[in-house]
Amino acid sequence: MIERLNNEIDADIFIGLGDIECPQYIRNFYGIVGEMEDVSVLKYLKRNNKYVTKLLNISSDFSTDVVITHYPPKGSITGIINGVLIGSNQIMAKILSTKPKLLFHAHSDIQKEYLLGQTRIVSIGNLNDGYYTEYYPDSYSFMFKKLEI
Repeated sequence: MIERLNNEIDADIFIGLGDIECPQYIRNFYGIVGEMEDVSVLKYLKRNNKYVTKLLNISSDFSTDVVITHYPPKGSITGIINGVLIGSNQIMAKILSTKPKLLFHAHSDIQKEYLLGQTRIVSIGNLNDGYYTEYYPDSYSFMFKKLEI
């Protein structure tokens, strides 16, 4: 999959939302971590200034209009793993208090979006299944994509 990302997707940067095993092999990779990575991934990202706290108009600390998280908000219809709805109360509370325009999250098998107040919640899908999402920061727009596996 890494070779396909590097060779088939025309992107300025790749931003991973967690559970990426070998980010050092993905060109122009930045990201956050999930629950599956070894601590070495976090160390690599931080040591190389590739851990995303704030990049472009995107943040992982809810300081911008576009936010990235690993987990979906609790109660969302976008966080589904093996048919089970999952989510984080903490993420939901941050959305309700900061009201970002967009929140992209991972930790879901599906690509889906829904509106929570003024916040568009977007599940980027599972890269292992070929799903990824392109984001265009100038227009705050995005497009769901899928690599054929």
